[in-house]
This record gives sequence, structure tokens and C-alpha cells, in this order.
Amino acid sequence: MIYSQFQQSPFQTRFSGARGWMAFAIGLAVITLTLIALPFVLLIGAISFILLSLFGRIFMKRQLARFRQQQSQAGQAKQESDFYQSDNAQEQSPFQETRFGTERHQAKPHQGRTFEHDPS
Repeated sequence: MIYSQFQQSPFQTRFSGARGWMAFAIGLAVITLTLIALPFVLLIGAISFILLSLFGRIFMKRQLARFRQQQSQAGQAKQESDFYQSDNAQEQSPFQETRFGTERHQAKPHQGRTFEHDPS
């Protein structure tokens, strides 16, 4: 008979007896523990997110204040060194300029023709 393989499910022999009941019990326990633990996991995640965001704000505020203080100290030191080096302006190399130069690059106006697309 051609359809004899469909008369009995292969899962009947695979999950039967004590092994079937154990698999059912383990699956049910995992699902139950997951559903019980999920609200606590979400609560701990929310509390952690709030604490990290508050700590991050405080930490970043301190870091920014420290950075600004260092910048102001560096600016004052540069002004003092510029004052003392103004007498030696003739000896300066032209390569000691700022990285991007003193003036911003101005784009040239567009040269050439612009073609409009006419699909008709």
C-alpha cells in the first residue's frame, strides 16, 4: 500500500512514555518561568536605563566642565606665548599656519551648461 507511511505518525514512537511527559514538563516549566521572569527583566532593564542616563548626564557635565577649563587654560597660555613671540614674527615659517588656513574656501560659481531632463 502506497499510503501506509501516513497511517501512523513517526512522532508517536519518538515522544512516547516517560520521555514525552518529561519533554512536556520541561517545556511547560520554561514557558512558565519565562512569563514570570519577563516583567522583572523589563523592570530591571528600565531601572538600569534610567540610572545610566542620569549617571551619563552627570558624568558628561563634569567632563564638559573639565574640557572647557582645559580649553580656557590653553587659550590663555597661547595668548601669552603669542605676546612673547610677536617680536619674532619675521622668523616664523609660512608652514606654521592653522591646519585649514585663515580663510574659508569659497566655492566657485558653477561653470558650464545645465541640462533639464525632458522625458516627453
